[in-house]
Amino acid sequence: MRRRVRAAIAITIGAAAIASLLVVTATGGASSGKAMKAYTIGVSNGYYGNAARVELQAAMKAYANKPAVRPKIKELIINNAGTSVAKQIAAVDQMIAQHVDLIILDSNSLNGLNKTIATAKKAGIPVVAVNDQVSSKLVWQVETVGEKFGATMARGFVANMHGKGNIVVLRGLPGNAVDAAEARGFYSVFKKYPAIKVLNESYGLWDDAHAQKIMSDLLARYDNIDGVYTEGGMQQGVVRAYVAAHRDFVPVAGTDENGFACQIKQYYENGLRGNQVGTAIYAYALALKTGLDILKGEKVPKFIPIYFTGWGSQPATKKCRTDVSPSLFLQVAYPRAGIFLTPKEVDKYMH
Repeated sequence: MRRRVRAAIAITIGAAAIASLLVVTATGGASSGKAMKAYTIGVSNGYYGNAARVELQAAMKAYANKPAVRPKIKELIINNAGTSVAKQIAAVDQMIAQHVDLIILDSNSLNGLNKTIATAKKAGIPVVAVNDQVSSKLVWQVETVGEKFGATMARGFVANMHGKGNIVVLRGLPGNAVDAAEARGFYSVFKKYPAIKVLNESYGLWDDAHAQKIMSDLLARYDNIDGVYTEGGMQQGVVRAYVAAHRDFVPVAGTDENGFACQIKQYYENGLRGNQVGTAIYAYALALKTGLDILKGEKVPKFIPIYFTGWGSQPATKKCRTDVSPSLFLQVAYPRAGIFLTPKEVDKYMH
């Protein structure tokens, strides 16, 4: 006879944020009559200043609340430490002291949290690194956007540029390992095209508002920009800067944000061309699934790959959606890894 057991997922965001309690019902096995084991998961994020970081967590929450997953999770403890490595170390140390069962780590530093990761290992707590790389060999690493991602985006951009022209480049966070890896990727493509000339390289912090200001300044400074390459998360601000300046559109590289797809659709007849690359925004969800598999005792490879797909202007016009936020990244599902999410499911947790 099946026994009904009540389990709770408490999602706590930040050190002083309000926790919301989601009560769900789990059903034990038909023959054992035992409740499924539920785990406490610590999620340590560093920088939380753009829509991508918000959506990474939203996708994880959407996945955690899937009917097949909810009974496995007792609590999600989410901390956003900002860009301070010291604050993130303190947050992870606190999770270890709380005896969480698993830590999902989006690290501020390639090397800075290695000692803390080793402490978690000694405490028997597996660590799954995601979105940003760490050098520790003790973690399970979900592949990040990096060289492969940057090269994929650059190839689509160069095609729109017909292999030549003066460009400006908007990068992400200075000193960030992912930013550096993406740059290696896109510059590895650009160097094959000597007729591509970089006029300026600036840091837009992966933030549309900041990118819009930078692009406005660049448009006032240069009158010979033939294309704008962004690492993503900034392309909507770039397009808005062009609209505000009443300047002719040039090719813009960006990610799979819904708003960018809708901008391409809106301004396509006015000359806007853009290429988009999926950012694997399901990565936190994949990290959670990976961690749950580890806790079940399954054999999990230390490196979990993700795949980056790109598309041009015409497909982008068809991807524009009016039923979800413009800031939503559209590639939220990864069926081959068991992540089945829809944009609307994820959009529900974008707050």
